[in-house]
Amino acid sequence: MYCGSNKTALASQELIADAFVSLLREKSYESISISQICRKAGISRQTFYSLFASKENIVAYELERKHSFTPGTTCCGGEMTLEQLCHEYSCYIAEKKEFLSLLADNGIFYQLHDCLYQSFMNCACFLPSESDDKRAYASEFIAGGLSGTARIYIEKGSPAGCSDLEDTLMMLFSGEFLKN
Repeated sequence: MYCGSNKTALASQELIADAFVSLLREKSYESISISQICRKAGISRQTFYSLFASKENIVAYELERKHSFTPGTTCCGGEMTLEQLCHEYSCYIAEKKEFLSLLADNGIFYQLHDCLYQSFMNCACFLPSESDDKRAYASEFIAGGLSGTARIYIEKGSPAGCSDLEDTLMMLFSGEFLKN
């Protein structure tokens, strides 16, 4: 995926991503071809492949560009709490429900997991006093739990409100579900 600063290339990346998401609203991920994306975006295949390696790269780009979860937005320079995490993520799911539904409907929800993992690893207030190894384990564990919870929430038709989802996340991550 292109990561430079050329304004024309960056504009083309946005055109490609917008065209792809538009097509994803109309048809399945598997049935969308690179040629269809290029036609819809008004760019050549050569331009496409100079900016993206695959459709998966477009999804990763779109998650990062418009739909990423940024943990720690309320931790004010301190260490993130479980309550803050659960609140922020339940609000994120509600806000990004349409895009997350596209991921779930097309069997590409795993890309949210990868994006979440990177978000935690890049967050300065996520376990700042722990070693990189422990942060990596924790990031993977939490990314798995959060992405799985979001997938079930979307697949069940978003039955719970934000506060119910927040309570569910708290119970899951605090271990309350496992206590008998």
